[in-house]
Amino acid sequence: MSRDEKKLEFYGGKFMVFGPILLALVGLAYIAAKNANIPEYWVVFILPLIFMMPFVKNKREYADIIVRGFSSEVAMILVAAVMLAGISGAILTKSGLVSTLASYLIQFSFVGSKYVAATFFMTGLVALSTGTSVGTIFVVGPILYPVGYLVGANPALLIGAIVSGGAFGDNLSPVSDTTIASATTQNMDIGGVVKSRLKYSIPAAVITLLLYSFIGGKGQILPGAEEYLLTPEPVTLLFLLVPTVIIYFCFKQKHLIESLSYGIITGIIIGLFTGIILPGDIISVPEQFGAGGIILEGLENAVPTIIVILILFAHINLLSEAGGINIIMKSMSRFVVGVKSAEATIVMILVSLNVATGLNTAAIIGTGEIANNLGKEYNIDGYRRANLLDCAGTTLNYLLPYMVPVVVGSMISKIYAPFPDAVTVTPIQVVTSQFYPWIIAIILIFAIITGYGRTFISDDAKTVAAEV
Repeated sequence: MSRDEKKLEFYGGKFMVFGPILLALVGLAYIAAKNANIPEYWVVFILPLIFMMPFVKNKREYADIIVRGFSSEVAMILVAAVMLAGISGAILTKSGLVSTLASYLIQFSFVGSKYVAATFFMTGLVALSTGTSVGTIFVVGPILYPVGYLVGANPALLIGAIVSGGAFGDNLSPVSDTTIASATTQNMDIGGVVKSRLKYSIPAAVITLLLYSFIGGKGQILPGAEEYLLTPEPVTLLFLLVPTVIIYFCFKQKHLIESLSYGIITGIIIGLFTGIILPGDIISVPEQFGAGGIILEGLENAVPTIIVILILFAHINLLSEAGGINIIMKSMSRFVVGVKSAEATIVMILVSLNVATGLNTAAIIGTGEIANNLGKEYNIDGYRRANLLDCAGTTLNYLLPYMVPVVVGSMISKIYAPFPDAVTVTPIQVVTSQFYPWIIAIILIFAIITGYGRTFISDDAKTVAAEV
C-alpha cells in the first residue's frame, strides 16, 4: 500500500487528529499569560505529539508522519533562511551600524511614532517587491528593529509594523505565492486579481499607517539605551549594502537563500576591508575544544526559532496526512444557502485550514477547488473569489502566536536586541501590535455582509458584450 493510500487511525475516533494542535493551543494560552520566551514554545508543541502516541493505532506510520513534517521542503527552506539571517544579523551587530543610524535619526528628530510608521511603509514596499512576508522580515528586521528601539519607538509596535508590512506585501504583491495561488486556483489572470484587490488592501494599509503614526511611541530614549548611542561612525554606513544586496537579489527573483548568502558575503568583505571585522572575529578558537566568532553567534541565536519551526511543521503534516484538513472542509461546506453564506464558507474553510496547517498558501490551494465550485454555483466572479481567498489568508496567518511570521517577529526582537537588557517582544505582543491583518479581517467581514467589491460572472459577461 502506498503512502497516499494509508489512513492513520486513532483510538477514540477520527477527531482525535485534532488532539495535538488543541493541546498545543491550551499550552500557548498558558505560556502567553506568563510572557514566556521562545524555548517554552518547544515544550507546548512537542509534548502533545508525544502524548498522542498511545492513541494512535499505527504508531510507526504516526512516527513517519512526524519525521516527514520535520523534513518537509518548506520547513528546510525556513530553517536555512533563519540560520543565514542569524549570521547576517550578527555581522550587522558587530559593525556598529545600528548605533550610527540611531544617532543620526535622533539628530533629525525622526523618532517614536514617525519611525514606526516609516517602518511599516518601508517594510511594505520591500514585501510588495519581493512577495514574501517572512523573507522580508528577515531582510529588514536586523536594521529597522534595533535602530527603532534606540530612538524610542515602542518595541512591540515596531515588530508589529514590520510583520504588518510583510502581511501587506504578501496580500497584494503580484509575485507573492498567495497571490499566484489565489489567482491560478480560480483560473484568473494575476494582473486583474491584483488590480481588483486594491479596493481591499489599500484602505487597510492607509488605516494601518495612520494608526502607527499616532500610537507608535513618543520618541523618548528608553532607560539603558543611552550608553549604546555612541558618536556616529560614518564608515559603518557601508554596511547598509548588506540589506541592499539582499533586497536587490530578492527583487531579481533569486532564491531567499541565495540572496541572504550574497548579503553575508558583502558584510564580511566590507568588515575586512574597513578593519571593523578581523579574521579572528569570523571564526575563532578561544581555547582548546572551544569555539567562537560572529558566524557561530548568528547560528546560536537562530537555534530557538529553528526548533519551533521543525516541531510546528510536524503538527502541520499530521493534520494534512491524517485527514484533519478533509474533516474541516467537509464539515463547513454544508452550511451554504446563498451568496453571502457561500462567501463566508469560503473564508471560514480557508481560515480553518490556515489555522490547522500554519501556511496560508497551502490553505489557499486546499480551498481553491471548493471556492471555484461554490463561486460558479452562485455566480460569484473569479476576481472576487481570488480576493476572498487571499485576504482571508492575511488574517489569522498573522494573528496566532504559533504562526511562522509571528514567531519570526518575536525572534527578531531577541536576536537583534540593541543591548543585552533590551526587552523581548513575545508572540502575543506581536499579535496585538500589528494592525494590517486585523483591519483586513474587518474589511473582509464588511465586504461579505454589505457586498462591497462583490461582482458576478453575469456582470462581466454583460460588460464584455457592451464593449463588443
